[in-house]
Amino acid sequence: MSKKVLVNRKSPPWPHDIDSLVQKAVAITMEVEKQPMDRVEVGVQLTGDKEIQHYNHTYRGIDKATNVLSFALMDGEAETLAEDGPLPFGDIVLAYETIVKESTDQGKPFLDHVTHLVVHGTLHLLGYDHERSTEEAQLQEAREIYILAQLNLPNPYG
Repeated sequence: MSKKVLVNRKSPPWPHDIDSLVQKAVAITMEVEKQPMDRVEVGVQLTGDKEIQHYNHTYRGIDKATNVLSFALMDGEAETLAEDGPLPFGDIVLAYETIVKESTDQGKPFLDHVTHLVVHGTLHLLGYDHERSTEEAQLQEAREIYILAQLNLPNPYG
């Protein structure tokens, strides 16, 4: 599992034990969604508000920090898979300061909130998009709740 989910710590002081949590959240999400991890890699960048604000502005035209961004690198076409190794599936970027603030404001444990955001970001890599319609938002939320239950975590929306 660890070779399929590549965690990159850029900044600030992320907990030392977060890598395995992130790897497990991606793997469980892919498993529940029936997407094998044997041929793909997912990158997860642990960074801060300044860097994620740059990405959000550059790629989405929104000049502010956010909690998580996802960048899908595959469009689901099986023939694009390399025959001799894994292919980058996509990247998830998490912003420490925003996640800490949200955890505090919402009264949620930090690691639970991180796990939720990793699941959320992974679902985006798989094509879910809560911004397209109310129906898709409800579908993505339901999938998040179900996947988090598989990880013994409570409904983050309840």
